Amino acid sequence: MDGAEYLKPFFCVKSSAHCIEDRLRMKRWTRISVLIMVLMCLFTDQLKAQAYRMEIGLAGGGSFYMGDANQDVLFKQMEQSLSLLYRYNLNGRFSVKANAGFSGVSGSTTGMTTSFPAGQDLQFDRKLVDAGVQMEMNFYEYGMPDYVPGSSFITPYISLGVGIVGFETTKIKASPFIPIGVGLKIKVLKRLNLGCEWSFHKTYTDDLDYSDYGGDFQLSDPLLVESARNKNKDWYSTLTINISIDMFGTGSKCYR
Repeated sequence: MDGAEYLKPFFCVKSSAHCIEDRLRMKRWTRISVLIMVLMCLFTDQLKAQAYRMEIGLAGGGSFYMGDANQDVLFKQMEQSLSLLYRYNLNGRFSVKANAGFSGVSGSTTGMTTSFPAGQDLQFDRKLVDAGVQMEMNFYEYGMPDYVPGSSFITPYISLGVGIVGFETTKIKASPFIPIGVGLKIKVLKRLNLGCEWSFHKTYTDDLDYSDYGGDFQLSDPLLVESARNKNKDWYSTLTINISIDMFGTGSKCYR
């Protein structure tokens, strides 16, 4: 069995039964992951307040596609998104975040005002597996005000990074992408962080909207002309809620 065979269970483009099984598996993992995070949170409120170097957590929410089949409508045909995250805090203003997980994209050309030469409609529904690294910049010094004078327990932030996304059409494919995000993080307990992030992923592929039923006509070349190298690439976006636990303190101070 080659490497591509091991990846096939993560994608969902062949049959409705396979899609249903994939979604049920994702829901089970979501419930298990949330339960683990809740159990970890039960022990955080009794610990000392201090600055922490690292965070580990989960992010979950929705994802949607933007490309030839959806050029300007945000949050259209939302699919599930779930990922693990790791954050290394360089200081109160800058962090390096790594994440890996699953997202979904779907779309249809039905009802579009654009007329394609082939004169036919396409539909697609695709699962994505992605991983990336981003640099985050907090607008305010982030931390526990009682431990770090001048810090704030809440801050907006922006992020920029690089990543790679894998998916299946007629074969397993991969593309680099650039994630651009904006978010808000809140320290709700001494070691518990809650956040919300909206991130756009600029990919370098035009096959996220590949349709198994399109035949020779595909949205990778909808107007039957050669695309420019820096144009006509697909995007996907995620809107997620994340929760993380602080780890590896840099010092301690009794919290009252």
